[in-house]
Amino acid sequence: LSDRIGAARVLLVSFAGTAIMAVVLAFEPPPEIPAGLCFVLMALFLGLGTGGVFALVAKLVEPSRVGTVTGLVGAAGGLGGYFPPLVMGVVYSVAHAYTIGYLLLALTALGALLYTRKAFTSASPTGGGPAPR
Repeated sequence: LSDRIGAARVLLVSFAGTAIMAVVLAFEPPPEIPAGLCFVLMALFLGLGTGGVFALVAKLVEPSRVGTVTGLVGAAGGLGGYFPPLVMGVVYSVAHAYTIGYLLLALTALGALLYTRKAFTSASPTGGGPAPR
């Protein structure tokens, strides 16, 4: 998908979808089907983001360094999967609700969306990253 429509566009969709699903979950939809569907959609958007990030790395980094940068990005992604559950647990233990945690996730996704839009889509007409040098 990143090759077809551009990695930055995929990331924008990913961040927007994640933010929307986090806001929906903050309103505590009924369990089972509604909440489950929101979690599945959020996982889909986060997976799209993973693909978009690695496609963007391949476009922005010189070929001899792609392996190193991909390893660093993968490690950062591992940390990204480690800390949010800890934050959600702390927020829940203080507030006895997940609402604040979901809103923090939505704000983080919106911040990433704004950064991606400014840094990677304005420099290239295809939205795939900065223009070639």
